[in-house]
Amino acid sequence: MQKTRFIVVFTIASALALFLNYQIHGDMFSNRAWDRMGYAMGSILILSWLLSTRLRGGNFQKLKQFAGWLFFLFFIIALYSFRGELSMVKNRVIAAIVPQVGFTTKPGTMSFYRSSNGHFHIEALINDKKVRFLVDTGASDVVIAPHLARSLGFNLRQEDFTKVYYTANGMGRGAPVILQQFEVGKLNMENLPASVNGADMKTSLLGMRFFNRLKSYQVKGEVLTINW
Repeated sequence: MQKTRFIVVFTIASALALFLNYQIHGDMFSNRAWDRMGYAMGSILILSWLLSTRLRGGNFQKLKQFAGWLFFLFFIIALYSFRGELSMVKNRVIAAIVPQVGFTTKPGTMSFYRSSNGHFHIEALINDKKVRFLVDTGASDVVIAPHLARSLGFNLRQEDFTKVYYTANGMGRGAPVILQQFEVGKLNMENLPASVNGADMKTSLLGMRFFNRLKSYQVKGEVLTINW
């Protein structure tokens, strides 16, 4: 019964706080609004506890109950205060599981763990579509796998494959294209030259055409870091 009272009071107080926040500041879901709600949450928790519980026992028992709630309040505040650091930890854990997603430790940089196959992979957003690239600094171009061309908005004909490549496997052809939108995390490149490969390939290649437009990049141990 006491737990139910607390939930009811906490829900009503939180809803009231959101309503007053909207009435006074004119927003409800912006970052500033959530910051204000985060600071108000401590007061809401204490108010909910005071209105919903009846302290039982002597003074020492009451003090123990109050200390427990106070510890819980400080724990919530600590989690909120370190939300940025906790978010970074979460991103690094995700990047370790899905290396091509990468993680950021500071503005203007992004890092990628080496995949289990020994290579680096980077996931980019091209014309609102996610494309997984194999990092190949030995390739001069950004090369798109042909099966992705149509989904990226390129309707190519045979005569469009005018670019000639010489590789270890012999001569190949590609169709020059321009990637109007190329995003990797917070990095946004516009009008990035690339080519659609003329032969089938499983994975698109991210070559020096991309890396030459960065401020710098480096490989240290099992981590590739790009800077812009």
